[in-house]
Amino acid sequence: MLDLLARANADPTGLRGAIAVVLASAALSLLGWIPLSLPARLIDGLVPAGNCVGSEPGSAFMYLCSAKVAALKIVGPIAIIVLLIALRARVVPLILRATQRVPVEARFLVAPLIATGLFVVPWGDIHAATALDVGILPQTVFPAVVGLFTFAVTRWNDAMQRVLRRLFDLRDRLSPRARYAAAIGVPLLVALVITAEERVSQTALKEQVVVIIGLLTGYLALAPRGGDILAGARELAALRRRPA
Repeated sequence: MLDLLARANADPTGLRGAIAVVLASAALSLLGWIPLSLPARLIDGLVPAGNCVGSEPGSAFMYLCSAKVAALKIVGPIAIIVLLIALRARVVPLILRATQRVPVEARFLVAPLIATGLFVVPWGDIHAATALDVGILPQTVFPAVVGLFTFAVTRWNDAMQRVLRRLFDLRDRLSPRARYAAAIGVPLLVALVITAEERVSQTALKEQVVVIIGLLTGYLALAPRGGDILAGARELAALRRRPA
């Protein structure tokens, strides 16, 4: 297994590493679905999403209620995404300490798995009753997308920023507050728009699309220029098997 991981990490295209990350992240999401989200489930009553039972179909209140429920359901995952980016200076030391106990061949998996695990906390909570729903992916394995995204931005960040240089130049003209507002506000606005209907349909698909938009928006708004989304996690992905 370690030899397979070493070859995957050494693949110059990064595709084998990406496949390994997806498989490992999906396994973590499935196995950690209940235990990782249990604390959030225990305190879920503090901010209940509620429902729109009793609302008159087609009324303005119905639309507002549906939008509120959708926003409350998605705000947890979006907050995790923003925190991962904003607190990268504190996250990286935790990742580095964790890697000391991991075989060198598997160290490129650490950052994606930590990101996946953190995302499962709110995601597993808000989908406790809809775990079997399917959008782009089944809800139970969708957190693997966060792991894959983390791998991608630590592996190909420089190339991505070169391609999107003009967009990052425009981004840098905004104040930090405006960038944080965009990172949170854009996906929430999208969530409100795509759920503005009498009875929200294709819920799983729409939620997952919003999260992916949140990942991209968070990266574009908050990722440092010339640095990684986790400010140094690339070193973990670049580690190769050391000679004995």
